[in-house]
Amino acid sequence: MTAFARIAADTLKITPQFPLDAEGSLKLRPVLESLTGTDAQRVVLDLSKVETLDGSGIGAIAFLRKRLTAAGQSLELAGAHGQPLALLRQLGLARSFGLSEERRSFWAGLLRPLPGMGWGAERGAAA
Repeated sequence: MTAFARIAADTLKITPQFPLDAEGSLKLRPVLESLTGTDAQRVVLDLSKVETLDGSGIGAIAFLRKRLTAAGQSLELAGAHGQPLALLRQLGLARSFGLSEERRSFWAGLLRPLPGMGWGAERGAAA
């Protein structure tokens, strides 16, 4: 199943709810083909429900980006996590698709002080 949502007048969000592997990419391709030429200038592919991404899924995303760019539209990825995000990073695609924010939030979650071991002014105040 694929969910569509109009976020703004010029933005369309697509949320596939299945793995983007060979089978899932075949399901998604007709949907992606229908997006070119719509009034949406910006398309957001929300990967928050996608647990698996492989080369076929990467190919479908590249196909969509190429078609949208040729039509004067743009593609952004959002919500990538786990294996899909790791693969996008490994291939060097995360930043080019605007996923750098997820990277910052990932590191921000890891770089927290231990309880009772505050940083900066907190540490000085406790001493």
